[in-house]
Amino acid sequence: MENSPVLFQTLVESSSDMITIRDDQGNLRFRSPSIKTILGYEPDEYENRSSYDLIHPEDLEQIKINSEKLVSGEIEEFKSEYRCRHKDNSWRILEGIAKKYDDESINLHGIIVNSRDITDRKIAEEKLHEFAARLEQSNRELQDFAYVASHDLQEPLRKVQAFGDRLNKKYGESLGEEGRDYVRRMRGAADRMQILINDLLTFSRVTTKAQPFAAVDLNKIAREVISDLEIKIEETGATVSVAPLPTIEADAMQMRQLFQNLIGNALKFQRSGVAPAVRIYAEENEAETSAQSFYPLFRLAVEDNGIGFEEKYLDRIFTVFQRLHGRTEYEGSGVGLAVCRKIAERHGGAITARSANGAGATFLVSLPIKQKQGGIL
Repeated sequence: MENSPVLFQTLVESSSDMITIRDDQGNLRFRSPSIKTILGYEPDEYENRSSYDLIHPEDLEQIKINSEKLVSGEIEEFKSEYRCRHKDNSWRILEGIAKKYDDESINLHGIIVNSRDITDRKIAEEKLHEFAARLEQSNRELQDFAYVASHDLQEPLRKVQAFGDRLNKKYGESLGEEGRDYVRRMRGAADRMQILINDLLTFSRVTTKAQPFAAVDLNKIAREVISDLEIKIEETGATVSVAPLPTIEADAMQMRQLFQNLIGNALKFQRSGVAPAVRIYAEENEAETSAQSFYPLFRLAVEDNGIGFEEKYLDRIFTVFQRLHGRTEYEGSGVGLAVCRKIAERHGGAITARSANGAGATFLVSLPIKQKQGGIL
């Protein structure tokens, strides 16, 4: 092409990458204008000086070895990450690709290198690595807690419960009404502590006992959970209907736990004298995607006709141990919805709700249809 030198010059000068040509001895014979943007030098500041002067000593040897292989024809190109000294004396991390260069018209034989500054990316990667290490440490601590909760805390609690039962059975008559009341209170407190420990253990196991994601038919999960809740459904006179649901990539055990908690809550928080009516369906949500999975989300809706709640308490209900009602009104520890949120987030989704006092509630769980390779921890 007749104008190829002009075209080459135009492309080089407009490129954000730093393009250099060095001879077989490493001397810079050409530098694109972006050397100033990336390393702070004017293009003519390194006229006929060695490019090796700019490269970090720890990275230099391998670059020299690869350059010799390139010149000898042993390799056709090589890629590398290396540190280069900025004019302000700091080190920038560059990613470069080098190829052999021959221009007979100007008798220049050497290596052309196209480099870009990846310092910010490498810093971000390092921060991400540090965050992952902290997260791994946190998970180990959570596993330690789970072990303590399932073993060390449970055993003394079982003794309190057992000796309370023995005390009441063997000496109940002689304790009198006040003494028996003390024993009942002690036994009730121990039972509540048992529930709290079990619920905390459940909460921790969303991460520590997580299973790999696989294809999960949510229709099957819903049927199984409704079957498990059959007695409660009969006792409350409830009706539970399920519209067709999709098959998604998920942790089947955690999906079962999610349905169990949401349907269980719908049955529990019923209005006085009104039989619970629960509807489970997939709400239209085609436009939404997960930032973590990059796949479309579907929105699971669990709708009830119960007591509802004021939406100003929306954030509170998904927090561990946060309750809107006293223990005497409704049983539970206030962990169930926190578990649902943790499950949704582990899958790259989210949970929210629509409600009003006395008008029932609809819990909405956004979940990816597919997970990115490797899943989300």
